[in-house]
Amino acid sequence: MDDLSVDVLINKDNLLPSDYYPKSLIITDNNENNFHNYKNANLKPMVRADIYPYIQRMISDAEKSGIYFIVDSGYRSYFYQKVILEELVKKEGNIAYQKVAKPGSSEHQTGLAIDIAYYKNGVYSDDVKEDDDEAIWLANNSYKYGFILRYPKGKEDITGYQYEPWHFRFVGLDLAKKLYEEGITLEEYEKRKNTFGSR
Repeated sequence: MDDLSVDVLINKDNLLPSDYYPKSLIITDNNENNFHNYKNANLKPMVRADIYPYIQRMISDAEKSGIYFIVDSGYRSYFYQKVILEELVKKEGNIAYQKVAKPGSSEHQTGLAIDIAYYKNGVYSDDVKEDDDEAIWLANNSYKYGFILRYPKGKEDITGYQYEPWHFRFVGLDLAKKLYEEGITLEEYEKRKNTFGSR
């Protein structure tokens, strides 16, 4: 199966098959993803190789502005997503379904989505808040590198997920700029495209 188009819409209504995986994955860095401790602490965050240069530039430019973050989570297989969801359901019950996608409905399976975290002075934290300087910088600048804040505040009814200031999705430079400038989600873009045709 070929890699998906970068503008693909994956959500609760648009699912991936259980055997889908990106052809070319590359490790973004060597931090241990907190989710991986459920299964294999040696697993590292990975993304599609074609989007890795954009991540590198984004992180480098952020650092020049005094903003530091790491890629905490990238690609997850269908079955690994199942592990993550089951673990959270055990801890939090049904509220977990608002926080973690069901297998097949997670953008992480595409290799195009990343979650960010912090690693400062030897201390790891995935407690990303909307008023953090890093989250603000990314919300305002990630589109320049082809990324969008995928689950923005105030769009929960549209995306189906709570606001996530840590989750960014690569959609390509042109589309990212368009979505940022118009303040719309990938769902709204797809609906508009299907209604009026691509413009």
